Amino acid sequence: MVIRTHVGVSLDGFVADADGVAAWDLLPSYEHRSHGIAEVLEHCEAVVMGRQTFDRGLSRWAGDWPWRDKEVHVLTSRPLPSDLDARPCASPADLLRHLQLTGLMGDVHLLGGARTIRAFLDLGAIDRLGVVVLPMLLGRGVPLFGDTSQALHLQCQRLHPGGAIELIYTPA
Repeated sequence: MVIRTHVGVSLDGFVADADGVAAWDLLPSYEHRSHGIAEVLEHCEAVVMGRQTFDRGLSRWAGDWPWRDKEVHVLTSRPLPSDLDARPCASPADLLRHLQLTGLMGDVHLLGGARTIRAFLDLGAIDRLGVVVLPMLLGRGVPLFGDTSQALHLQCQRLHPGGAIELIYTPA
């Protein structure tokens, strides 16, 4: 099992604007499976996201939930809609233990948001931190990084449409 992110970040380090709209959604050249997302999902067996990302996904994908063939885990203490096959979990550490015990063969896509990604970084649980630097400045919003003690090294990079650059980091 490999836990990986693939998150769009503005040049000034924000994953969402001040209203919580994902940086991906502000990029004109972005489509649901563009910028390397299709490759990530191809190898993904499970998805982990925070409650805000889950709720935004519900409203955005109304009736066309893109993760129907994946295990979906949501960091939340509130109940989830019963019509979707999603597992709530209140603690990042408990969720990590659960994922490690399930015997997943494929990757876990740590979808986000920023607090969820930072929580897994703090646990030392991210194997591949994929960051797609988007050609925009948001000025303010939700930063990807706060204080973290996790040291990371750049592994590789590639270009995507519209000037976006993907950087993949691994733990030091």
